[in-house]
This record gives sequence, C-alpha cells and structure tokens, in this order.
Amino acid sequence: MHLETEFNCGRVDGAAGELVSWDERRIPFDLLVTVPVHKGASFIGSVPGLGDAMNFVRTDPRTLQAELKANIFAIGDATNVPTSKAGSVAHFESEVLAANVLHFLRGEPLEPLFDGHANCFIETGYEKALLIDFNYDTEPLPGHFPFAWGPLPLLRESKLNHLGKLAFRHVYWNALLPGLDLPGIPIQMKRSGKDFPTEPVAL
Repeated sequence: MHLETEFNCGRVDGAAGELVSWDERRIPFDLLVTVPVHKGASFIGSVPGLGDAMNFVRTDPRTLQAELKANIFAIGDATNVPTSKAGSVAHFESEVLAANVLHFLRGEPLEPLFDGHANCFIETGYEKALLIDFNYDTEPLPGHFPFAWGPLPLLRESKLNHLGKLAFRHVYWNALLPGLDLPGIPIQMKRSGKDFPTEPVAL
C-alpha cells in the first residue's frame, strides 16, 4: 500500500488507467473509487449574488438569513455556513431558522443563535462507534454526552455509542420528525461534560 499526500486530482485518464493531479503527477489504478466535489444546486449559481463559487447560498452563519435579500433564509446543505453538512446541523438550524422567519415577518430583530452545533455517530466496526459533538468554536473533545455524566462517551469508541446510533433511528422517526424536543440536547452546544484543555496559568 502506498499513500500519496498533497494530491489534488485534476482529471481521470480512463484509457491509461491513471489518476492525474493538477501538477501532472500520475497514479495508476485498476479500480478507482472517488467522491465528487460537494457543490450546491446549479440554480443557486444562476442567481447573481445568491451563491458562492460552489453554489452554496451565502448565509449569515448565526441568523441563517441569506446575504442577498432579507426575505431569503437558508438551511442545511444549501448554505455556505462553516460547519458539517450533517442531519444534526439541519435539525439545530431549523429551530433558529423558524424563529427568525417569524421575527422577520413581525419586523423584529433576528436572533443570532446558531452556533454551528453538530453531533454525529461514527461507526468504527465490531459493534462499536464514536460520538462527536462540536460547533463553530469548539473542535470535538473527549467527555460525555448528552449530560455531564454521560451516558455516552465522546471521542472514544464504545459499544454504547453503537447502540445509541441504532436507537437513534427510532428517535428520528418517532421524536425528531414529529417535532418533539430531546431532553439534554439543546440547539446550542453545551460545554458541560466536555474535557476542555486547561488554560495555562499566567505568572
């Protein structure tokens, strides 16, 4: 096995069976599995000023109001907000967006409440999984979730996290979609339960 670092794919030469980088390095292959660039919808790019270079809606990262016009709001994969494009993000965004649409319709100031909160189970195999919880300002940290005492460990694989992911399927269909609140999981990321690095003491 060989690892090729700093390889920016420019094109695929199917006839030669080679992956070619922008600087013309060539890597031969017999089976190529690639993930295309994640981009927004093409119609967003057709509206001047609505999207960025990747066709994601230019969006205020805290209020979720589009930069182009005050009466446009964006959510989920449509936005250019600097957080994970995950279902949990869209869920947390939805509560902020719904409230801000009402504020806009009433002529009230918008609330900058979205902090980039995201959490995700990551299967690691052998009936174990990781769980991460982070936002714009905080990278995934070890600790516990959703409460300070747990029961789920953060940034550490466990069978309990795997069971949590399996249980989440039921929670998704029977709690989240009907609009129920999940206890202990607010819109904004909680600091409790996370092992933040200790600040050095000034001498």
